[in-house]
Amino acid sequence: MPTSSPTIDHGVDLEVFRRYAGLSLPRHVSYPMPTWWKEVDAADAGAMLQESTRQTPGNDLSLYVHIPFCQTLCKFCACNRVIVGSANDDVAKRVDRYLDALEREIRSLSASIDAERPLRQIHWGGGSPTYLSGDQIERVFDVIADVFHIDEQAEIAMEIDPRGVSPEKLSVLKRLGFNRLSMGIQDFDRRTQEHVRRVQPFDLVRDVIGTCRELEFESINFDLIYGMPFQTRETIRDTVEKTISLEPNRVAFYHYAQIPEKIATQRGMDFKNLPDSEAKLEMFLIGLDLFEQAGYAFIGLDHFARADEALTKSLVDRTLQRNFQGMTTGRDLRLLGVGVSAISHLPGIGFLQSIKDTERYVALIGAGKSPVERGKRFTHDDLIRQSVIGDLYCQATIEPKTIEQRFGIDFASYFAPEMATMEELSRDGLVSVGADGVIQLSLPLGRVLMRNVAAVFDAYLDKNAYREGARYSYSASA
Repeated sequence: MPTSSPTIDHGVDLEVFRRYAGLSLPRHVSYPMPTWWKEVDAADAGAMLQESTRQTPGNDLSLYVHIPFCQTLCKFCACNRVIVGSANDDVAKRVDRYLDALEREIRSLSASIDAERPLRQIHWGGGSPTYLSGDQIERVFDVIADVFHIDEQAEIAMEIDPRGVSPEKLSVLKRLGFNRLSMGIQDFDRRTQEHVRRVQPFDLVRDVIGTCRELEFESINFDLIYGMPFQTRETIRDTVEKTISLEPNRVAFYHYAQIPEKIATQRGMDFKNLPDSEAKLEMFLIGLDLFEQAGYAFIGLDHFARADEALTKSLVDRTLQRNFQGMTTGRDLRLLGVGVSAISHLPGIGFLQSIKDTERYVALIGAGKSPVERGKRFTHDDLIRQSVIGDLYCQATIEPKTIEQRFGIDFASYFAPEMATMEELSRDGLVSVGADGVIQLSLPLGRVLMRNVAAVFDAYLDKNAYREGARYSYSASA
C-alpha cells in the first residue's frame, strides 16, 4: 500500500513521527512484560497467594475467568484459544472436562485465599465465552457465587461474540447479574472481515445491541482494530461512524500488532496490503476526531468512553489502571485469574500465569496440582517503574513528588538517565517537562507515541529502544 501523508492537520511533525514510529515496543499491559517472567513452582505460587492475602491495600478481589473455546479462527487473534469447529460429542466432552477442571480450580483457589473479601469485579474472557451454552455459563457462575462474596455493586463483564449470542443467552447473562458486555467488532468493512475471517454484518451487530439495550445492560464495549490488511482511511472512518451510531459506552481502538513470528495465525495475513505507519497515524487521528466530536473522552493509549461511564470516572478519581484487559477500573484490586493461561496480578507482590495448553491444564487440575507455570515476583525497582509507567498510560503525566512519596526515593537522582532522555523527547514535541520535573505527554504526538515514552522507563529494554535505529526491539505481544 503506498505511503502518503495524513490529510488531517493535528500539528504532527511527520519528520519527528517517522523517527519514532514503526518500532516493536511493548503496550505495557503489565510491567515487567511476560517476556521477562520465569518458571514458578507450586510452592512459590502458593506462597505469593498467601502473602497477597495478608497484604493491604489490595485485599479486595477481581476475578478473571478464561474460556478458551472458539468455533472459528480469526487471523489477527493473539489470544489463547482453542478452535473446536462445529459441535459434536467429542467437542462436548472436551468442553465439559475443561469446565470440571475450571470449577475445581475456582474452589481450590478460594480455599487458599481470604475469599470473604468483597469480589468487586468479574471478567470472563477468551476465546469466546459465549461459545458456552446458557446452562454451562450458569454452572460456572454458580460456583463463583458459592465460594466468593460478590459485592452488590460488582462490575460483572463478559466478552461476547455477536455471531454466536442469542437473545435467550443474553437473558441468562442479565439474570445472573452480568452488567457489562464487550464485543469484538474489529471492523465493519466486508473485505477486511472476509480476509481476517470474522464476518459479522452491521445489521447483525445492530440487532444484538438492540437486545442488549432492551435487557438494560449498563455498559457495552466495542473492540476495534486499525492497521489490518485492506483497511484504508475511508473504511476506518466508516467503521468509526457506524460504531458511534450504535452508541457503545466504551470503545477500545487498538493498533494491530503484526507479529507472525510469534502468532502463527497471522502468517495468513496479506502483508502486501498492510497500511504503512503514516496511514495508520491518520486512521488513529480519524478515530480520535470522530470519537471526541461524539462526546467520548480519550482515555489512555487506545480507549474512549462516555462522560458518565465508569472508566471516565476512574480516570478522574485516579483509580484507572492498565492491565491484560486494557484500560480498566479498580486499580488496587487483587486480580485472580482462573482457567488456562489466566494471569493473576497480586499488587505489590507479583504476577502468576497458568499453563497455556488446555489438555495439560485439565490433567494438572485433575491430579490436584497447581496449573501455574510462570510468573514474576516484583523487585523494588519493578514497583517503582510499574507506578511510573502506569501513571504515564493512565494519567498522561508523571509527577515526581508523588513517586517520591510512594517509594521514598529522590526522583531526579533515581531517574537521571531517563530525565536526560525526556529533554530529548521534549525538544521533539512528545512531552513537556515542567520546572518541578512533572512530565506531561504532549498532544497529539506524545499520545500517539506514548509507548516510546514509556519505553524509556522500562529497565528491561535497551536504553535506546524508544527511537529509530534502536539496536533492540521488543514484541508488543500481550
